[in-house]
Amino acid sequence: MRLAEPAPDTVVLDASFVLRYVLHTGAPRPAAAGLEVLRDCELIVPPIWNAEVANALVQAERRGAAPPERVGQALAAILALAPAVDGLPIDVARNLECARAYGLSAYDSLYLELALRRRAALATFDAELASAAPRAGVRLYPDPSTLVTT
Repeated sequence: MRLAEPAPDTVVLDASFVLRYVLHTGAPRPAAAGLEVLRDCELIVPPIWNAEVANALVQAERRGAAPPERVGQALAAILALAPAVDGLPIDVARNLECARAYGLSAYDSLYLELALRRRAALATFDAELASAAPRAGVRLYPDPSTLVTT
């Protein structure tokens, strides 16, 4: 598969996007392009990202959805992405405002607020976040409609 759109310079990486690829959770299974679409992008995440990823991995292991070896492989793939963690402290008032304005949880609004502030695209498989992004003027990347087979 190849993308029919140019890669953005910066992408805010939602935990749902990465976890879907490394654990193959959710339906339908994502396209084979996987995390490769992010290869040439600067990746940035909010401070909560590391905890969200770790929690999802440990929960997948506890539910029996992923054995420890698969969790270890998933973690290695995630660490290889090496996203930069946003260095600014969470602005609680701005986070609340964003959550209210777009009908998001405070956790999800951290991703949208970061994309707005950094003028970045957003990689997510979260339905509410994917719905809110275009309304906020944030580009989704990759846009599922731009994936074409070669």
